[in-house]
Amino acid sequence: MGLGTGTSFDNQFDLIERDLAEIEIRETNAKDKCIIWDLADSEKAYNSFLISQNTQSKTICDIAFHKSSQTGKYLPRVSFKRIAKNGDIQSTRSKDKVTIKFEDSADAVRFWKLIGFLFNYKDLVDIGEFEKSFQVVSKEAYVLEFTDKNELEKIQDLKELVGISDLNYNQLKTLTFENRKRNLKAFYYLLKNIRESHSRYREKYKIQPGEEHIWHHFLQSNDWILGLNVDLRFITDFLDEQKVGIENSSGSESPKVDILGISEFTTLIELKHTSADIFKASKSKGRANTWDFTTDFIEGISQCLGQKNELEKSFESKVFLDSDKKRLPKDGIETIDPKALLLIGNKKREFPINELDNTNFLKNKTLERFRRNNRNIDVLTFDELFERAYHIVFSRKLSKEWYWQEEDEIFREENDA
Repeated sequence: MGLGTGTSFDNQFDLIERDLAEIEIRETNAKDKCIIWDLADSEKAYNSFLISQNTQSKTICDIAFHKSSQTGKYLPRVSFKRIAKNGDIQSTRSKDKVTIKFEDSADAVRFWKLIGFLFNYKDLVDIGEFEKSFQVVSKEAYVLEFTDKNELEKIQDLKELVGISDLNYNQLKTLTFENRKRNLKAFYYLLKNIRESHSRYREKYKIQPGEEHIWHHFLQSNDWILGLNVDLRFITDFLDEQKVGIENSSGSESPKVDILGISEFTTLIELKHTSADIFKASKSKGRANTWDFTTDFIEGISQCLGQKNELEKSFESKVFLDSDKKRLPKDGIETIDPKALLLIGNKKREFPINELDNTNFLKNKTLERFRRNNRNIDVLTFDELFERAYHIVFSRKLSKEWYWQEEDEIFREENDA
């Protein structure tokens, strides 16, 4: 491309008001220069970009292209300047480098649009080492890459994103709320098996058959639901499927607990499933004002009692391993008459008291009498656990009729009418 005598090169492209589609990078016919041209004005070229401005100053990016003898492409050299309203370049009295921050999200977006603009001319512009460190990708591509990372890599990425975004407490709280609301909705779907959620969940996470294994995986993955909600001391760590007794010489006869909760003192958690009934279909004759418990319920209580006893006997010599098979330090952890929780059934499904049925009232009272007079084992149903999780995520009260309400009503936003 030839250069006219009236061509103007010392111009500033306004990224605030204009679109990068209005300019392009071209090499001269002599192939000795690379210039940013205005598509609407053939005699106007740009050597800087306006990225941000306020009433006191503006931030610009100067850019020049230098041909590389190695690649034959043009290496962009950029410099950022903050210019005062009177035209002076702002500086500092100290020897420290001047830091130019794009604190406003719109300013940051404009900067990355400029970088993306340069990447569009990779056949002409030598991105060099910059391309090895940074890549302009779509949101969808980043999400796919993030999903494939392991848990530790995801945590590191999130820490970096939180750090550079400089989110305040309320913004971080909003992120936590959205994540927990999503987990709570998954809990609701599994509880009611909406749209065959059990099958979908099992297929997604490659879980072996059996509802107990689904709940085991879900509660282990969302440990805040148990750690913050049950009537126990705050639980800081959960160990999956731990043998709590002393094995015999053949390596057997040591009961295995579904989840071992670790804090200052240990907690045993035994999981059944939501479809397990607490009461028999009919009660024995001659027993007024009570109802018979099912074999599943009694065996669950018996399991918890056995695990408690075995853990007390074996704790001092027992070596506990975490999910990575690493030895768990037991400093500051004690086992004294360990607390135990049996999570079983669904009251709303098995004996809904909203139907005003005398049998359902009697079953509800029977369960409550058992719980209030039982010192060693806490019994909680899955629907009760959901209600407690709900009150951590949402500040409003959950209706007593929530189990039969529409999903949209249960999970409506706080500011909705």
